[in-house]
Amino acid sequence: MFSLLRWKNYLPTAKGVLGINGRNLELVYPHNDRQFFPNVDGKIRCKELLAAHDIPVPKTFHVVDGPRTLAAWPEKLSKVDDFVVKPNRGYGGNGIMLIRRNGRGFISSGMTLDTAEISFHVVQICNGAFSLDNISDTAFFEETIVNHPALKQLIGDDVEGIADVRLIVRLQQPIMAMIRIPTGESEGKANLHQGGIGIGIDLATGRTLDGCYRNRIVTTHPETGRAFRGISVPGFADMLEFSKHISQIVGLGYIGIDFACDHRSGPVALEVNARPGLNIQIANQSGLKSRLR
Repeated sequence: MFSLLRWKNYLPTAKGVLGINGRNLELVYPHNDRQFFPNVDGKIRCKELLAAHDIPVPKTFHVVDGPRTLAAWPEKLSKVDDFVVKPNRGYGGNGIMLIRRNGRGFISSGMTLDTAEISFHVVQICNGAFSLDNISDTAFFEETIVNHPALKQLIGDDVEGIADVRLIVRLQQPIMAMIRIPTGESEGKANLHQGGIGIGIDLATGRTLDGCYRNRIVTTHPETGRAFRGISVPGFADMLEFSKHISQIVGLGYIGIDFACDHRSGPVALEVNARPGLNIQIANQSGLKSRLR
């Protein structure tokens, strides 16, 4: 849960910090027409929309929307060694499973799985266990992004998972950014509520600032001891440019866009959020209201 009270006394621009109500009243409601929410609330639809406008997105291998497509996934992915399973309407990283083939079985978060166990997880997704509104959902299998080598210095050597860049965009202009990195605690997910770390990014230079971990401002990685500041985020200039177009494509004036930087293809858009979270203010030690001014 985002908590302003825990850190407002030592954040220089705390007067410009937005809470959930302020975000909704000043940014979400004025700029986001609800008729366009379906463009981003469903990840599959959003990916298809972005790809149609030449925005790079991860490849979708297979979609499960019923018993027939559920039974077909092992054959559809028989030649794929690494893949990700995601809920179409998931939130906060819930339900995402990073999977690597290991001989006749699979490994996810250090656990050995078989086909039946993956199928059971897919059924849970389809039953709405991880969806925004707990109603029936669709699951999809997606290609695994491999982090750009330049990001290795931010992530622990033994940690699997993808770092992603969150960009906040208002009226087609990027106003704040952070990179979220997975940790051993977060089990490879770049999710702040699960123990991931958010690190501010200077929009002008694309270089990292200090970070936030468990709603606390930190200057070094809690697991590796490495300093966060001054690392150039690969592909950041392209992400800024893509973000301006994405705002137009989805029809929303205030959004959060998540990018990853693949070691082969460069920046790819992972998803778009019409109600982006607020911890990005801690990572940047700056309030959104101050940044808008």
